[in-house]
Amino acid sequence: MFWRIIGRLSCIVAVSFSQATAGAARAHCEDEIELALAAIGSGPAEEMKSRLISERITVFDDSLRAQAVAALPASLRRQRITQGKLLGRVEAIFNHVLQLHGRSGKLVLFLYRNDLPSAMLWRGCVVAVSDGFAEPLYDDELAGAFAHELGHSYFEDEMAEWLRAQNAFAMRVIELKCDGVAILSLKLLGRNPAGYVRGLRRLQLITKRKGLSDVVFQSHPTLVARMKFSQRFIESLK
Repeated sequence: MFWRIIGRLSCIVAVSFSQATAGAARAHCEDEIELALAAIGSGPAEEMKSRLISERITVFDDSLRAQAVAALPASLRRQRITQGKLLGRVEAIFNHVLQLHGRSGKLVLFLYRNDLPSAMLWRGCVVAVSDGFAEPLYDDELAGAFAHELGHSYFEDEMAEWLRAQNAFAMRVIELKCDGVAILSLKLLGRNPAGYVRGLRRLQLITKRKGLSDVVFQSHPTLVARMKFSQRFIESLK
């Protein structure tokens, strides 16, 4: 009887702890969203463009861009895609986004073969993206993904600060602000702003379907947080 009572108490404590943890996670999620929305503001899209994507950023010359490509992991460089229909499509979308941001010819697109959906801004001047990421996305979804990666260059000082401090919460706020850059970019390009988060959902489904890891890093918001942020930010755009 004693052990049955202890067992029941343990279950109650475990459930209570789980509920408390979930509640804290929800509160953090809402805090991330509120801070990101407050940081990027609202208003007409053109006004927001001058405020969000016209900050001083580091611009690299041809030599530094070449060095950055050479510094990519050898496993990626061996799988680089240098021709074909997919590359042509991806390049066209990439260049359209660069033009909006006033950075035509200032970044290198590096497309490589890998089933794992992956995209990253490498050393501030290379956008490396796998075919497993680019191929399944519609044009507006891919344009949003490229704009998100460019968004990191606008917050590089903040990112460096919070990386040094290992502040995962602050990094998640930055990721949401980059989502804001992506959504605003789609609006300015005349594309559907909702395409960005639609692409995130698609990639998550693809990852699960292929049996690949879909673990969310502590420095990245959950898909639920990104969907909530996106909905509210889209509603604020004029």
